[in-house]
Amino acid sequence: MAHGFAVGQLPAARQAELIAAMGEAGITMTTVAPIGAAPLPLHALRDAGVAVGLGTDGIRDLWSPYGTGDLLTLTTQLSRLSGFRYDEDLVTAARIATADAGRFVGRAVHDLVVGAPADVVLVDAENVPDAVVRAPRRALVVAGGRVVARDGEVLV
Repeated sequence: MAHGFAVGQLPAARQAELIAAMGEAGITMTTVAPIGAAPLPLHALRDAGVAVGLGTDGIRDLWSPYGTGDLLTLTTQLSRLSGFRYDEDLVTAARIATADAGRFVGRAVHDLVVGAPADVVLVDAENVPDAVVRAPRRALVVAGGRVVARDGEVLV
């Protein structure tokens, strides 16, 4: 669906019909959490079985000069756009950006479980909601089992 963020602009009844149809059809979608757009009904989409992922398709592009490609910062933006304030909602946003988004890049398993690729980002945070709210500097980034950044500095 091109420009799927328009789902957030639909009247409630039409939105519910469309989301149910999307779930039945096995449609998936990603978002870039564009500032100024109507928020996607993330809980309704997920409840209907519509897989939602978070990503970025532009860094300093025509849509916005503010893109950096930093998914943790984008997760914070998604949370703010969605009006998320409670810990469980902030965890949902983090899952949309991480484990749930893995399927959009060909990962059958993208989580902290046995058998998943060794991709880990360590931050100085109390918990996941704290990391989403503050988007602290990355202390260590491991991609594919290799350290690629340490203390905010890219090594590769």
